[in-house]
Amino acid sequence: MAQFNLADYETVEDRIKRFYENYPDGRIITEDYTSENDRASLMWRVKATIFLSVGDQAAELPKATGHAFEIDGVGMANKTAALENAETSAIGRALANMNLSGNKRTSREEMAKVSRGQTPSLPANPMPK
Repeated sequence: MAQFNLADYETVEDRIKRFYENYPDGRIITEDYTSENDRASLMWRVKATIFLSVGDQAAELPKATGHAFEIDGVGMANKTAALENAETSAIGRALANMNLSGNKRTSREEMAKVSRGQTPSLPANPMPK
């Protein structure tokens, strides 16, 4: 297994701070687009869209987007906050897509999953519809 140092990766929080320093009128919009079938499989899906200004948002001219998903109960934080984790990951990916990713494209939160050996997979017994 590859070795890496989590300290070498920037947090999504740091990316968000840098975004608003560079674009004080910027907007980060997130959308939960989890379907009923996703929920039946305990999955959350989120899209983040980045606008550099309120004008860009009004004109529907995004600078970047990012997508992420999480599965309820996979990993410690996802026992209670899978949707929130998916939102954070989507924001981190959208900011990376507009080149606000520090020295590495992957965020610290994403690499922490790797270090815990988390492999996204569906639970054995998904919720009934």
